[in-house]
Amino acid sequence: MSKQEQAKVGSFIEEYLQKSKKIALIVFVIDIRHEPTTNDKLMYDYIFKTNLPCLVIANKADKIAITKVDSMVENLQKTLNPLKDMVFLPFSSERKVYTQKVWEELEKYF
Repeated sequence: MSKQEQAKVGSFIEEYLQKSKKIALIVFVIDIRHEPTTNDKLMYDYIFKTNLPCLVIANKADKIAITKVDSMVENLQKTLNPLKDMVFLPFSSERKVYTQKVWEELEKYF
């Protein structure tokens, strides 16, 4: 996606998050295997400014060793949300692992 397209998408997302009255929870999906990208940080800033509840899903948890999952989630939270006022949870959409905690968290909002 070109920088011009990214700017358009960013403006659309920011406007939607600010104006929509029907958002109960924002689910922000990031890749557990990598440090947050510039776009991840930008999206986090959009979300943070809304003051809406947010659940951060660290996807692709099945692609790393089980022993590293918790520390990778913690590192993502330190980078994006050092105040720890958002919930960060591991998840794997492919293998359907770590789903129970995610469902438990989602059910709090619906």
